[in-house]
Amino acid sequence: MKRPLTLLALLPLGLWAAFALPGVLAKSPADFWAWRGPLIFLSGILALWWMSAGIVLASRPAWLEQRFGGLDKLYRLHRDIGIGAGVLVLLHWQIEWLPKTLVKAGLIAGSGRPRRPRGDPDMLIEAAKFIGEWAGYLLLAMVVIALIRRIPYHWFRQIHKGFGALFLAGAFHGLVLMPGSYWQTPIAWVSALVAALGILPALLSLTGRIGRNRQRTACIESIHQPADGLLEIVCRPQGWPGHRAGQFVLADFGMPREGHHPFTLASAWDARQGTLTLCIKALGDFTQALPEHLTTGQSIQLEGPYGHFDFAAETAVDRDPQIWIAGGIGITPFLARIEEIRKSPHRLRGKVELFYCTRDPLTYPSELEAHCRAAGIHLHRRVTERDGPLGIEAITAKLEAESTVWFCGPAQWGDLLAQKLQAAGLATSAFRREHFEFR
Repeated sequence: MKRPLTLLALLPLGLWAAFALPGVLAKSPADFWAWRGPLIFLSGILALWWMSAGIVLASRPAWLEQRFGGLDKLYRLHRDIGIGAGVLVLLHWQIEWLPKTLVKAGLIAGSGRPRRPRGDPDMLIEAAKFIGEWAGYLLLAMVVIALIRRIPYHWFRQIHKGFGALFLAGAFHGLVLMPGSYWQTPIAWVSALVAALGILPALLSLTGRIGRNRQRTACIESIHQPADGLLEIVCRPQGWPGHRAGQFVLADFGMPREGHHPFTLASAWDARQGTLTLCIKALGDFTQALPEHLTTGQSIQLEGPYGHFDFAAETAVDRDPQIWIAGGIGITPFLARIEEIRKSPHRLRGKVELFYCTRDPLTYPSELEAHCRAAGIHLHRRVTERDGPLGIEAITAKLEAESTVWFCGPAQWGDLLAQKLQAAGLATSAFRREHFEFR
């Protein structure tokens, strides 16, 4: 994630340094007031680039998901860029506003230059200033809302939809107020191109069309609650393109204000059967209320498939040893993979160890032991309330030179496991997981 952020900072900074900085250095004396104007424009250009990159990522383009290794990583980058854009907007505003305020308060000396006489106001420039100022305030508020986890997701989601309008306002502000001298260099023209790249995603966001080409209507065929707090939904999508084991969908169950939520598919794709299985654990208000809003025969909307926790990244997946670690409902991608292996005419040649940890002795999924045996997978069940937490020693005892570790479970546990396994010698790239934190 660091490399895209570095490039996003260095490219506009490099353009500014090549074409604007020499003019600043040529001024005499080069005091704070000589730097203030160019720094206002530099921070504005950086903010424009970051806002454009953020909204492009928010549109979930398939080619970028492929490039960054999954929608979860794409959204983490989008979040980091959004925070960075907020910081740049704040910096841009402060460089413009704070010195003038301090001069008026008598705390610092002014530039000493005579004020230019004001003619008739340019309505376009005045509009750009006004719109940009309020768009900046709203963007900062949006970043704060995104960082406060106590704010309900559906509020965050509704407010976040307004970013498309904020981007358009920010682009208008930045391009209209770009100095005329900048338009004689690549700074302005490249920035205008970058802004143009964000216009289509902004319009898609405002019209609710992001991801529309990957959405399919599905009919619920059966609803089952195999254990307390678990909901299993079997549905039949129309025109489903297929998916790989371990991928997930964004599901919209028609509940007001909720929209799409990510759920890993718990079944492999069989075009002859034509059904998908979702297994959902009641972890919050939305998932707890879900059983009351679903009926057999109901239509829902699925978007996807997404994700690269699909076991396809392994160049020798049938040969190299793997360790799978599932916590609670994190068993779902492995269920799909087990089914995929069982139905495949080619047997696995590499050893697979599955550690499945739950707090209570759940019976779900039924016949897991038999399915693992049929797929040639060694299952290690652990009930943490009875047996204690899974120790790192049990995992490292199964590690081999070419092993990869695939984890799906609580985020904090995943962070801890990654640290301990990497300290034990596992390569960072050999620990695979997905992050379902889309805010």
